[in-house]
Amino acid sequence: MFEQRGKPRGARKSLALVLAVSGVLAGACGTVGSDQSSTGDGSEPLRAFVSIPPQRYFVEHIGGEHVDTTVLLPPAASPALYEPKPSELRSLAEADVYFGVDVPFERSMTDRIKAAGGDDMRWVRTWQNVDRGQLAGGKPDPHIWLSPRRVKTQAETIAAALSRIDPAHEADYRNNLRRFEERVDAVDADIARELEPVAGSTFMSFHPAWNYFAGDYDLKMLPIESGGKEPSAARLREIVERAENRDIRAVFVQPQFSKDDARTIANQVGATVQPLDPLARDWEKNMRHVATELANALRDGSR
Repeated sequence: MFEQRGKPRGARKSLALVLAVSGVLAGACGTVGSDQSSTGDGSEPLRAFVSIPPQRYFVEHIGGEHVDTTVLLPPAASPALYEPKPSELRSLAEADVYFGVDVPFERSMTDRIKAAGGDDMRWVRTWQNVDRGQLAGGKPDPHIWLSPRRVKTQAETIAAALSRIDPAHEADYRNNLRRFEERVDAVDADIARELEPVAGSTFMSFHPAWNYFAGDYDLKMLPIESGGKEPSAARLREIVERAENRDIRAVFVQPQFSKDDARTIANQVGATVQPLDPLARDWEKNMRHVATELANALRDGSR
């Protein structure tokens, strides 16, 4: 589930406190974007890093006051194209734990991320035990955070890792997990009710991010690109033909990708271009928003 390396947490944190008293860390503490608040029992919060904003939402809800969480991916960057700068990787030296979700930049830079974190940083594979499908080309589909049912499995992995790293607060992590899972169940039920009237419908998405979501709620996703690459002219013609046969009314795009090809297809099939962001930080609010947008777009009966 996770790799535990190096010194125990207590030894590392004790050294950090000594350095902080001497003033050496006074300037550095504010460079990685997290508050250094107390957990309430005199201990220093765990320093957690995640790859993408939705992962931060999960860790914050499960970790509560005992964990400070930082997102490695910069705003507006794509996980398929992002390559961390040396300065961004250096911030991992402060990390106690890194929660990965197997997005493309993590796959290509695993060794560099681990090296930047050093022997003290635990690497947690939150996709472990999650039922995953494949993208075009045979690579695993990493977009598990867009499926509430898979998020519950991720949450259990996060809670177990935090409990093993910081056993003094295991009861809090377990209680937070229970409350979080209740919220996820409520989101899942609400989305299912909203999308039930359009079950079986097909929607088009520029990036193939919504396969798990579509499968959970009996929808079909028609993607435009795969692997972060722009579609060829032949591929665009094929997509237009498939869209016309299915009476597609909306083409969904995300802020991290170009909208040009989506607009071209939308113009040819008489559809509108609408935004959906799979990387929004407020996961619960975003999932409800996605359901509403899809329901509105599919309500006219496209199949």
